[in-house]
Amino acid sequence: MGERMKSNYLTCSFPKFLERHGLKRMRFHDLRHSCASVLLAQGVPMKQIQEWLGHSDMSTTANIYSHLDAVTKADTGAAMSKALG
Repeated sequence: MGERMKSNYLTCSFPKFLERHGLKRMRFHDLRHSCASVLLAQGVPMKQIQEWLGHSDMSTTANIYSHLDAVTKADTGAAMSKALG
């Protein structure tokens, strides 16, 4: 429409979008966490995830944004059990 978007447009519109579609409440920023976690679960290398999210340091991506899912945690535990006999 040729006008600038108001600075709080996404912040205000996102909760309404979630409610309208029957989704649970979350912050718009939480989508970044989900993105990093899904990419990690799909085997995308951390360096690529870092670049996708635009972080200058990979530790930011690894420490803050990528959360291991339950399956990954179980696989890690199984690998440790196997290694220890």
